[in-house]
Amino acid sequence: MPWRQKTFKPAWLKRPAEARPSSHERGYGSAAWQRVRKAVIARDGGICQMCFELVAGSDRDLHIDHIVEKQTSEAAEATPLDGLQLLCRRCHSIKTKRGY
Repeated sequence: MPWRQKTFKPAWLKRPAEARPSSHERGYGSAAWQRVRKAVIARDGGICQMCFELVAGSDRDLHIDHIVEKQTSEAAEATPLDGLQLLCRRCHSIKTKRGY
C-alpha cells in the first residue's frame, strides 16, 4: 500500500466542537416561518434581490435572507417582512461567506 502524506488543514478551517443548531432548532421549521417565507417569495416574485435573476429550480434554491442579522434569541418569524429578502442559493452563499 503506497504511503500518502496527510492533508494539511489550518486551524481556522476546522469546525468548532459545538455544532450549530439545526435550522428547525433555530426556528425555521415552524408553520409561522413557512407563512413568512411564502409571503417573501410572493412579494419578490421569485427574483433574487442581489443578481435580479429569476430563481428557477426547486424550493431549496430559494433562500430567505435576513437583511439585518437576526438575534439568536429572536424567533425566526419575528423579523418584519421589510427586513427579509429573497436570494438565490449562489448569492446567499456569497453573502454568507462575506459576512454581511
